[in-house]
Amino acid sequence: MRAVTRILARQKLYAAINIAGLALGISVFVTMSLIVRYEFGYDAYLPNTDSIYRADIVWRLPGSAPEEWPVASFFATSFLKQDFAGISDTLRVWPRTTAIRIRNGASREPLTQADANFFSFFHLAVVSGNETQALTRPDWIAIPASLALKYFGTTQAVGKTMTLLDDGRTHIVSLVYADPPANTSFSFGIIELVPPDFIRRQMSTPESGLTYWGSTPGTLWVRIPNERDVDTIETGIARYVTRHPSAPSVAQARAYWGDSGLHLVGLRELHFHDAAIGWGGMHRQLVVILGLVGLSALATAAVNYVNMATARAGIRAREVAMRKVLGGTRWNLVAQFLYEAICLVASAAFIGLSLVELSLRSINALGGWHVTLAPSFTLPLLVIISLGVGTLAGLYPAFVLSSFRPAAVLATGRMPAGGRMASMLRNVLVTSQFTFAIALAVCTLVMKEQAYFVQHLARGIRTDGIIILDADGSAGRESAILQRLRAVPGVLMVERSNLYPHHLQSGGVFIREGTGATRSELAVGHVSSGFLDLYGLQLVAGRWFDPARSDDFEDPASSSDRRSDVPFVQGVVISALAAQRLGFPRVEDAYGQIIREASDPTPLRIIGIVRDVRLSGPHDSLRPVIFYGIRATGHTTADVAWQVRYSGVNEGLEMARLRAAWEDILPDTPIQAQSVPDILSTDYRTDRNHSLLFGIGSAIAIGIACLGLYGLSIFHVSHRMHEIGIRKVLGARTRDILFLLSTQFIRPIIIANLIAWPLAWGIMRHWLDTFDQRITLTPIPFVLVTAAATLIAALTIAVQTWRAARRPPGATLRQI
Repeated sequence: MRAVTRILARQKLYAAINIAGLALGISVFVTMSLIVRYEFGYDAYLPNTDSIYRADIVWRLPGSAPEEWPVASFFATSFLKQDFAGISDTLRVWPRTTAIRIRNGASREPLTQADANFFSFFHLAVVSGNETQALTRPDWIAIPASLALKYFGTTQAVGKTMTLLDDGRTHIVSLVYADPPANTSFSFGIIELVPPDFIRRQMSTPESGLTYWGSTPGTLWVRIPNERDVDTIETGIARYVTRHPSAPSVAQARAYWGDSGLHLVGLRELHFHDAAIGWGGMHRQLVVILGLVGLSALATAAVNYVNMATARAGIRAREVAMRKVLGGTRWNLVAQFLYEAICLVASAAFIGLSLVELSLRSINALGGWHVTLAPSFTLPLLVIISLGVGTLAGLYPAFVLSSFRPAAVLATGRMPAGGRMASMLRNVLVTSQFTFAIALAVCTLVMKEQAYFVQHLARGIRTDGIIILDADGSAGRESAILQRLRAVPGVLMVERSNLYPHHLQSGGVFIREGTGATRSELAVGHVSSGFLDLYGLQLVAGRWFDPARSDDFEDPASSSDRRSDVPFVQGVVISALAAQRLGFPRVEDAYGQIIREASDPTPLRIIGIVRDVRLSGPHDSLRPVIFYGIRATGHTTADVAWQVRYSGVNEGLEMARLRAAWEDILPDTPIQAQSVPDILSTDYRTDRNHSLLFGIGSAIAIGIACLGLYGLSIFHVSHRMHEIGIRKVLGARTRDILFLLSTQFIRPIIIANLIAWPLAWGIMRHWLDTFDQRITLTPIPFVLVTAAATLIAALTIAVQTWRAARRPPGATLRQI
């Protein structure tokens, strides 16, 4: 160790460049390893999950592309075990929320209603209680430890009571379970046995989640003990709807739902699978790319070490020769150089660990992660890096250095440079470094440009100055709520609808009258009459819902101006894309035409057509929409929210005023308030943050490459001083010398660009293909990165080349 310290002390610049490059590379690698471990560790805390699968509904509706949802109708539960012997058990889970009184107000918490066998599927860590008995009574509930502390001040809450305000029933805590880690797909909250009276009501309701394929109230889980049965079951449920139609006949079921069926998803695959079908989660490809970024950063730093060590081989040639003269063997020297490399990497590893600890909070904020510096993972990883990278990076330089012959080295005044092969190898390594850095930088610019495009995407609606108030339990108080919200200072409009950004509910299949084959799946929106002005929708033809006309609204029986002897035809408004999907040659031709839902004989007259509105995210295709009118204070079965347009006041203050106004009317009913700009920010915030993360990675990669380039420039310039002196004596000018030296270093960077361009183009084209709305991939980011990388590289070597080119030839040749 003393010998290593002495060598590093004599060669401070060499040591600083190597340690800095390795520390940066190791910090990126460790950070990315922690992120990859976090993402691939989703739901790993749950034991015995290999046989657990979620059955997703896959809609294959006529005239529409297949669409998978992470929910299902529970109608299938009655048949699955009968049809497939490989399924040993099923579980139904209804995810909901419930209000609980806390201090002087109310708080809304997640609620999971499930079958009694819930804990045989999900074995949660128990803090207190018995999971086998937790759901044996309808009034028993299981709660997480965080809720036990919140409401009771202790995790030993078994036996304590809790009143759920939504149903007014008092429950007894039968189990307290440990809160799951942050990387989980589930938020169970309070867990209770689904009420038996609820099941009875659902079974007697014609179109409930227990009797009708078109209703998807929650998640359906199956246990398949033998993995070999999965493929057979998957094939059998792919067209399961027509096998057990809830409609009167198979023909009608196929007319309603086409060839829809179920799809099995393993529990540990949920996180990546949900992202792939557009329901949240993280895309597996992005996680793999982040892992490759970390691995490439580490490889870049190791390449730096190899380059520097082999380039400096001549400087240590005399040392090697003297050791051999004094009796040292080649294997002694190899061991010495490997030991130096491992010590150097170990020193850099602990510096890199410090950098990771300093940056982890910011990294978590960028990616929405909750990554921690787990010692049980990080410390063994650093040991592996120190030994592995130290050995791999030090092996080649060790054999190069130990191969020098003492007589040849001591007989000449010049130091060996390693020959043409060594120079070629260094150029290849420099090229690989810059290839990775340039490709990553291009990806960064493209992702940033796409995020900006999404942020300013034309959606066909006004999005500023709107706050969404979503709450359950307000039925019957609509008039009081409307008056109170309108009285809040700054409020311009108050409307009700189940449509707002990221809240676009699918509806059903609609048929154009007289053309039974012309049908399309349309998203259904229920809107009050002011919705058009609230969002600034534009009419293409016809009119909007008129409060004075009863046939424009649902629940016509309550209208006094409708004649009982005239068949009721309800007015609806459709989007331009819906008109196209229903087969109208021109959008305007849809005005006044009759359509109907496949599962409902009520005729619907199209009274207006509006321009298309984009309420879903940028990854999802534009959806055709049909709008039903509802009264602002009337009853509706739709899951509607209050939507408020305000002006002349900042968002935070207005949101506080609206919350206070709500509590005046319904103090026991908590609301979820969010602004439309905040909802839409999720469309681009993740990609923008990931682009920033990639930007940091590319900056570090370029920095590491430039550190190595700087070190190599010092070596090459010093090694060619004799040549430079002779060239100047023979008439070479300063600019000729500058051009000669610069091209030697710029050439590998140009080659790196030629390799990085198609690589980055392919990666970004694949990534952009996941967006329905996307930018056009142009050469601009490629040219910008090439220019920047070339300029940075030129500046890196500028000092050394300028000094060498300006030095008088006499001073140079006197040193030879």
